[in-house]
Amino acid sequence: MHKPQLISTGIFLLYIATAKLLKFSHTAKNISIELLCRPVDSKIFPKLLSLQQNILKYNTMMKKSFRIITLAMAFVACLSASAQEANSLAFRAGTRSPELKNDSVTFRFVAPKARKVEVSASWLGYNAARLQMAQGQDGVWSVTVPQPSPELYTYTFLVDGVSVLDPANVMVQRDGSRYMNALLIPGGYADAYAECSKPGNVEHVWYYSAENNMTRRMYVYTPYGYDRNNKKVKYPVLYLLHGGGGDEDAWSTLGRTAQILDNMIAQGKAEPMIVVMPNGNPNQYAAQTLGIPVKTDVKQYASGFDNYSSLVADILPYVEKNYNVIKNRKGRAVAGLSMGGGQSFFIAFRNVDVFANVGIFSSGLIGSTAIGGEPFDAEKLFPGMYSSPAKYNKFDVIYLACGEQDNRIDGMKDFKQKLDQNGYKGVVWEQYPGAHEWKVWRRNLAAFVQLIFK
Repeated sequence: MHKPQLISTGIFLLYIATAKLLKFSHTAKNISIELLCRPVDSKIFPKLLSLQQNILKYNTMMKKSFRIITLAMAFVACLSASAQEANSLAFRAGTRSPELKNDSVTFRFVAPKARKVEVSASWLGYNAARLQMAQGQDGVWSVTVPQPSPELYTYTFLVDGVSVLDPANVMVQRDGSRYMNALLIPGGYADAYAECSKPGNVEHVWYYSAENNMTRRMYVYTPYGYDRNNKKVKYPVLYLLHGGGGDEDAWSTLGRTAQILDNMIAQGKAEPMIVVMPNGNPNQYAAQTLGIPVKTDVKQYASGFDNYSSLVADILPYVEKNYNVIKNRKGRAVAGLSMGGGQSFFIAFRNVDVFANVGIFSSGLIGSTAIGGEPFDAEKLFPGMYSSPAKYNKFDVIYLACGEQDNRIDGMKDFKQKLDQNGYKGVVWEQYPGAHEWKVWRRNLAAFVQLIFK
């Protein structure tokens, strides 16, 4: 039976129940009127008995009819809601996008009245080049192109000049205030971004930050098999920081942190570890998607990079109180991308007795001249870093990385060279094809976690 027929059946049940109530109510009413309008005599008693019987029947029918009405209303409501949900999805019932087939990928978009539809994709440099879609007789726009190389990509549609999401693709990512659809092309290193058969967990944790008197949110990844009640097993911790415009959600969503850690740990390439992903914007309680206004009266910091002392003051004590972790520098690492890379530099080198590992990805601090900043001078920021390096040369791993097309790469390479010249141990340099983008930073994370806590 189709949904409209089922809804009609429910309405019919409502009608029957109501009619029965009205019938008995009408009978009782007539008897009552007759009794009131005639003198009292011996013949009145059969009428009284009849009224009593009707009242009893009426009460019984009321109960039964009430149950019928309640069930019928619930029946109709559920079917109506179901029909509404079905109608809301009907526009994409026959549309599949994107569709991976053999070595091609097809994008489709239903817009019968549109004049122009394009695909703006990360592997094409977004606005640098767009895929032009053609409209079919059914009103569906489509384009089929060769699959790009294995990677996690993002894209949007441009419909008559307006950027919109692909409604047929439920994979959506947010980068700050920008929303994009995701497309995972499997194979090679991109397989680390797929779901693992032994998944860990990601918790959304609220904690108190005394530094600015705020209750803030962070994400905490715990590996497969982590048992909060098993105090005998202790885990090392990586504190992982996002870039400018990002928040605590960035590394989890765009960076695929949980999937990368799950796969690296399952393959025996990384030690089981906890990863803490906080919000590195001092004035934000949490990601802007929660609609919480920013705090205006926060502490004044030295710079946009040297502004996250809260990690050591507030976050680290909270983690070490509430999770089963190793509580010494050998069990701690800090790393970040872009703005988070600059924050990691200050946090690590200011707290060499707290952290044994540091990762700096595409830092805007170290590569500052490329983005119009003052030349980076580590000796000025930390006197003795080059002239008396013994104070700072205590790290097991100093991981430096950048995209080959990122204009910050020269500053990053120069910093690496100076560390080498001054005898720093544990320095690792890596560069990958790409600019200032997530496809570089995901690979940085996958490489870094394989080096630490060994």
